[in-house]
Amino acid sequence: MYAMRVAAPSHPWINFQFDLAGALGAKTWVLLGEAMSKCEHLVGSPLRPSVARNLAAIYLAKGVHATTAIEGNTLSESQVLERVLGRAPELPPTREYLGKEADNIIAAIGEIDEALRSGVILPLNTERLKSLHARVLDGLADPPDAEPRENDPGQFRRHNVGVARYKAPDHTQIEGLLDSLFAWLDELKTPEGAPRADRFVSTLLRAILAHLYIAWIHPFGNGNGRTARLVEVQLLAQSGLVPLVATNLLSDHYNKTRERYYRELDKASATRDASGFVAYAIEGFAEELREQIKVVKDHNLRVAWESFIHEVLSAFKSSDAKSRQRMVALAMPPDLFLTRDQVIVLSPKIAAAYAVTGERTPARDLNDLVRMGLLEKKGRGYRARVEVIQAFISPVASAPTVTNAALFAAEAS
Repeated sequence: MYAMRVAAPSHPWINFQFDLAGALGAKTWVLLGEAMSKCEHLVGSPLRPSVARNLAAIYLAKGVHATTAIEGNTLSESQVLERVLGRAPELPPTREYLGKEADNIIAAIGEIDEALRSGVILPLNTERLKSLHARVLDGLADPPDAEPRENDPGQFRRHNVGVARYKAPDHTQIEGLLDSLFAWLDELKTPEGAPRADRFVSTLLRAILAHLYIAWIHPFGNGNGRTARLVEVQLLAQSGLVPLVATNLLSDHYNKTRERYYRELDKASATRDASGFVAYAIEGFAEELREQIKVVKDHNLRVAWESFIHEVLSAFKSSDAKSRQRMVALAMPPDLFLTRDQVIVLSPKIAAAYAVTGERTPARDLNDLVRMGLLEKKGRGYRARVEVIQAFISPVASAPTVTNAALFAAEAS
């Protein structure tokens, strides 16, 4: 149990307490272990530099798109990705603010990443919160219903507000509540020398609770959600336990489950209990990590498959036929059977190679690849047999499986 004095008598659930031992059920603890394991798998995963850069840009775009879409931004994920890559076309004047809103989040996350690469740990305090908020709202006009001068970037609200049924604490309590929050988050931090598992749990818990408490305190007239999610990103990024490519996954989860996101926030204040929101966030983080790991595994599988193709074909004397067969094997999908006519137009290079051969050459090449164990033939269709390099897959009785004997036969052919 971590505790400080209750700083908001009107909001007794903002009590800076969380019973770590009793609040989380067995399922959530299992998910925490899974999340930690998957973060460790991501760190140092072998990827081509171009692929790693591409994935980093894609997941940054997903996070930026998510945190702005939650607030009503209508830019698509692909449009945000273009802005991440610095090649976005100009938007019509009536939509320029949407691009600016995304650019502000990109800049804020970029500042966090750049600081880390320079060996700088950004503070987490009231001034840092104001700085993040100023970045979020930089160059954006106030909402039409905003009170005059009540939404200045980087300035706390000076009036009382409510969001739907929720009424935020009195504006005079904001600074005291935030001081208590940041002191509490410091108490929750596990020392560097502690076991890795303890530090991972502490990191994720601090990030999610910081997000929730900032939403509850609602310190600004506008931009609270985006600022809270940036704090979450900063805490995950600075932990040294979560790879940067995964630090925006929670925002993506909140956007994908937006209705539940708001419901969990509302329920947390109604029940005066943060554990439901924490469990919801941890479950989503583990789910997003599963998808991310799958993307990385798919890229690694592709690299291994390409290497296997080159290995098999290297046993044969170099020839025009083997060059064509290599191009075909590298281009074939593993999950779709293609006819001969579809195969010869898979790429311009393949089409050009077969344009100067006889009519029966494509079929001969494809059947050669089948004999080598690189392709499977079914009826008139062919597909890549990628499964021959997928080791240690548990057999499933209800589905076709690749046996050890089949694997050895394929490798020997």
